[in-house]
Amino acid sequence: MPNDEPLTPKTGLVVPQAPALSAAQQAVLAELYLPLMGPLAYSLYAALRSLQSSENELSNRRSHAELLGILNVDLPTVLAARRKLEATGLLRSYYQQDELGAMYIYQLQAPLLALQFFADDLLSVLLLDTVGELRYQQLAGDFAAQPIDLTAAKDVTANILDVFHVDSQKVTTPPLSVQKVRAQLAANEPAEDHSPVLSDDDFDWQLLGQILKQNYVDLKQVASSRQLIITESRVYGISEIEMAKLISEVASLTTGQFDENQLKLLIARRYERPAVSSQQVATEATVVTTTKDNKASAQLSTAEQQLVTYAKQTAPYDFLSALKQEKHGFVTSGENRLVHDLIGRGVLPNAVINMVIYYLLQNRELAALNRNLLETVANDWQQHGITTPEAALMHLKQRKQPKSTPTRRKNNRPTRKEIMPKWAQQQQQTESGKQPAQTGKQITAAQRKQLADRLAKLETNSEKED
Repeated sequence: MPNDEPLTPKTGLVVPQAPALSAAQQAVLAELYLPLMGPLAYSLYAALRSLQSSENELSNRRSHAELLGILNVDLPTVLAARRKLEATGLLRSYYQQDELGAMYIYQLQAPLLALQFFADDLLSVLLLDTVGELRYQQLAGDFAAQPIDLTAAKDVTANILDVFHVDSQKVTTPPLSVQKVRAQLAANEPAEDHSPVLSDDDFDWQLLGQILKQNYVDLKQVASSRQLIITESRVYGISEIEMAKLISEVASLTTGQFDENQLKLLIARRYERPAVSSQQVATEATVVTTTKDNKASAQLSTAEQQLVTYAKQTAPYDFLSALKQEKHGFVTSGENRLVHDLIGRGVLPNAVINMVIYYLLQNRELAALNRNLLETVANDWQQHGITTPEAALMHLKQRKQPKSTPTRRKNNRPTRKEIMPKWAQQQQQTESGKQPAQTGKQITAAQRKQLADRLAKLETNSEKED
C-alpha cells in the first residue's frame, strides 16, 4: 500500500531495539535479500540499526534529516528504499502523531533463515527472476546443509538434570519472578505475520490428486505445497492436468516426493515464452457474459466486450506479454516480479489484474509497469469492490475518462480517446460500418434549445463539484 502519511526531513523517527543478527542471518541478508532490494535498501537497513534506541521511549526520537545525512541521499530515495525493506519483510513502519509532532516508528525484522526463505513462494520466485536460474541454483547449493550420517554413532549427550540440580517444586510451580518475565516477554512478542492465502475456489484439487495418485506422487507434500501450486497456476494459467504433469516430471520415482525449487524452475522454463499475439487469441474468442455481468456488459461496446472476454480467458503473464508484443516491446524481469507479487497477495481475480495491466499500458501509455502505479490502481479497485473486468471498465469510464459536452471542452483540454488493442480496433471498425436505425422522430427547435440548456446546467454543476 502506498505511503499516504506526511514525511519531511523534520519528521521524527524511533527505531526500537532489535536483537543482533547472527552470522547465518547476516549471510542470508547479504546473499539472498540484497539482490531483491538493492544496495540502497541494504544500507538503509544497516543505518536504521545504528539509530536504535535502547530505552525504547517515543520521546527519545531522532529526525529523518539525520538518516538522510548518514545515507547522503534525498527523501524520495529513502522512501523508495524503505518500501523495499517493508515489501521483503525486513521492516514494519508505523506512523503516529503526539504533542511533539509527527513521527515514524521503524521496527526492524530479522531476515528469514535460508530454509525458510527458499520455502517462501514469493521470495524464492522473486530471487529466481532476479538472479537467473544458474545463480539461483548456486545460492541454493551454498545454503544447503550437508548432513552427517549418524546411523553408526551413539548419542552420549548429557541431560540437564544430570549436570545441574534443580528443585523439582520450582519446576512444577515456577517462582513469581520467572512468571512475570515470561508474561512480559510474551506481551512484547510481535504477532505472527501470516502470508496471504490465495483463493483456490476455481482449482480442482480432487482432479489433481487423482492424477498424481496414479503417478505415485506423495500427496502429503502436494498438500504442503498448496500455496506454491495455486500461485504458479494463477500466474501462468496452468490447468490441473498440466500442473499434474509438471509435478510428476520433477517427482522422485522411488519416494514420490518432489523438490519445490525444481518445480519452480521447470515452470519458469516452460511458460516464460514469447507470447502468442493477442489478436490471434481474440479471433478465436466469442463474447460471453454471465448473468451477473449482463447489466454492465450491455453498456459496453463490442470492442470492450471483446477485451473483457480476452481478459477472462488469459493468464496475467500471457496477457502482459501480448500487450507488450503489440507495442513492439518485451516483458522485463521487473514486470514479471510485479505480476507475481500482485497475484501472490490474493486480493484481485486474474481477469481484474489483466484490466489493471491493460489500463496502465494502454490507457496510461506506459512503456513498462510501475510498482507504485500498479499498487495504487489495484488498491483503489479492491477498495471499490471491483471483481470483474466489466466492473473495471465501468469504473474507468466513471472516474478516469474526462467529461465532455456537445458545445465545448472543459478547461479547453482535448478529450482523451481511449486506446484499444488492435483486435478490438478491427472489431470496432466492423461495427462502425453499420448504419444506425432511424427512429422516425424529429427534434423540434424548442426541444433542441431545452436540451442545450439542460446540458449547460449539468456542466456548471459538474465544475462546482470538481
